[in-house]
Amino acid sequence: MNSANDTSNRVQLIISAKSSGSTGFASQWAQLPRQQTQERFTQALDHASSEVFEMMVGSPLGPSDQATLPRVVDYTAMIGLAGDLCGVLCFRCSINSAGSIAAKMLGMDECTSAECIRDALGEICNMVAGSFKAQLSDIATQCMLSVPTVVSGKDYELFPLADGLRVQVSKSFEGALIWMTLDLHV
Repeated sequence: MNSANDTSNRVQLIISAKSSGSTGFASQWAQLPRQQTQERFTQALDHASSEVFEMMVGSPLGPSDQATLPRVVDYTAMIGLAGDLCGVLCFRCSINSAGSIAAKMLGMDECTSAECIRDALGEICNMVAGSFKAQLSDIATQCMLSVPTVVSGKDYELFPLADGLRVQVSKSFEGALIWMTLDLHV
């Protein structure tokens, strides 16, 4: 296969979110020191993901020292944030982890239905975003969430905007790695 065909068969997702009006996010959190914001948002995202997995999946998340996000994973669930926080929160995992998460959420031994897997991952992403947002209620009073979107396959890559703030949390779920990434427009 030549490189022209390789490029034409790939899907490129570019994450972009901008604030509009005087109630934009810059009035709240963007004025805080960047390191302080990074630490607070990382802690909130870590807590949100652990809380949701314990409640909805019935499985605790373990620590992970894997800071490098792989270029492509099997599943990516995304939810947009608009208002005081503008950006995209992504949850990424392997196909095996996705099936296990869906099965545990549905109380089944095994789940192979693509529709159930997508629904489960979309709901996990939605709940992590909601929990994250609730933990920042002092600086994100007006923040809305979009409908979740789930992308599957191996032939896609996400490209966040360069001028944003990236918060990334990797965790261990049943011995496999999962990632939560928040890309905020600054």
